[in-house]
Amino acid sequence: MKISRTRTLVGATLLALGMTATVAQAADSGQQSLTVKISPAKAGTKKKPAAAGIHVTIRNSAATPATTETTTISFGKGISFNNTKFPTCSVSKINTTKSVTGCPKGSIVGKGTATADGLLAGQSIPENLTVTAVNAPSNTLVLFVKGSSPLQIAGALTGKLSKTGGKYGSKLAVTIPSFLREVLPGTYAPLVKFDVSVKASATVKGAKVPYVETTGCTGGAWPFLGAFTYDQTAPTPVGPSSSTTTSKCS
Repeated sequence: MKISRTRTLVGATLLALGMTATVAQAADSGQQSLTVKISPAKAGTKKKPAAAGIHVTIRNSAATPATTETTTISFGKGISFNNTKFPTCSVSKINTTKSVTGCPKGSIVGKGTATADGLLAGQSIPENLTVTAVNAPSNTLVLFVKGSSPLQIAGALTGKLSKTGGKYGSKLAVTIPSFLREVLPGTYAPLVKFDVSVKASATVKGAKVPYVETTGCTGGAWPFLGAFTYDQTAPTPVGPSSSTTTSKCS
């Protein structure tokens, strides 16, 4: 029972990750709010890309927050990821060791904090967690979460990076499995806070390569789109939501 409880808090915490990106406000219920900043705001060019960092903060201030099931974050054109050039650490290794200390140098690309709020026997039980973003094989970004009170928590959530179209260049798709959303039968622990920064560099053939880089800016701002679905068996079963936001650029 303790294992199930731990995994659920981990999943509920991580999902929004949307780690890395920009997420949306749940328009029908005000579940999620997001701020995102890319720095520096001065964009690079295709011939001379500029190293960049992404800082994402997601909060859920609803009295009875919905439990997120999937999150897909789309990033505006002019923002790209060099994940294939970085060392990787396998998801299976992280899950087996419940740690990222054995991951290769250079595979850790970001850090932050998160809070999940579990409801057990009608009592709110918050769990403060550390978040570590790790580059993994097959265009995968691992979000490893660890907490010590009131429960010992250590677990990984995976997000898939891929290309997309329109005014967006790439997207990160994250899913929380059912056993990570539900602590015990009928007991859930939705994410209430997520704050993470992704910024790293690796040396490739003697040259520094950034994990995130910018290659252009159109209209004075980079656009982002977040699309969410929620667990319909959990409390506050709201419908799908989506939202857009921007980060200024020049």
